[in-house]
Amino acid sequence: MQMKFIILASGSRGNCTYLEIGTKRFLIDIGISLRQVQSRLELSHMELSGIDGIFITHEHADHVAGLVSTVKKYKPRVYMTEGTYKNLPRPILTGLDPSLVEIINFDDFIMIDGFTVRPFMTYHDALEPCGYKFTEAGKNLVYMTDSGYFPQKHFDIIRNADAYIIESNHEPELLLESDRPWMLKKRILDDQGHLSNEDSAFLLINVLGENTKTIVLAHLSQECNTPEVALQVYKRVFEEQGLIYQDYHVIYAMQDQPIGEVVL
Repeated sequence: MQMKFIILASGSRGNCTYLEIGTKRFLIDIGISLRQVQSRLELSHMELSGIDGIFITHEHADHVAGLVSTVKKYKPRVYMTEGTYKNLPRPILTGLDPSLVEIINFDDFIMIDGFTVRPFMTYHDALEPCGYKFTEAGKNLVYMTDSGYFPQKHFDIIRNADAYIIESNHEPELLLESDRPWMLKKRILDDQGHLSNEDSAFLLINVLGENTKTIVLAHLSQECNTPEVALQVYKRVFEEQGLIYQDYHVIYAMQDQPIGEVVL
């Protein structure tokens, strides 16, 4: 089987990633409308004929806004932690068919048609947020956004993946200089907030390995970051730590248009 993904939207106004493993089709988060999902897949010359499952990282609106309409149309399994399920926005919670919801626990190994999905704990101001590691035929994809930090005790869970979709949310100097309220700045900088560019780069340095080829910087702030700044910070940190930046395919996800298809 082949594993491939397209990040359809990434940022504070909506997040959604399309993942295909063999003949199975999944979404990771659905914070944009179903129409937007379909139109952005069409830009990649793909048609959405069905969804087998949706993996939800946490309950914030930019990750679940399009969940109800998508589930009503395609009837996929919806995977999320109990904390996420219980804290969904009420219109979404009441609009979901409970029989399609599968409650997952941290460090479960979810087996689906020969591949494995492992949810793991992340650290954000939500109840039981998680990231995911997808494993198929020795290939690993790690998806982790919306996390203020990631402790060393969990590094082995995400170590040496072939591809990482990893948060690189803000540049602290740009955040502090922004017009955002102080409480919002404090929330973002907190351990339950979002990873900065430098924090993201240092995390990757500690977990990447010989299998790692692709790094996608995700959830970039449109006010307190730019793709150019994020990539420059990654390059600087990698080179300062003795790594050859050009050995890795480092790209960034966007809010309003999809990235090209990535095949593992």
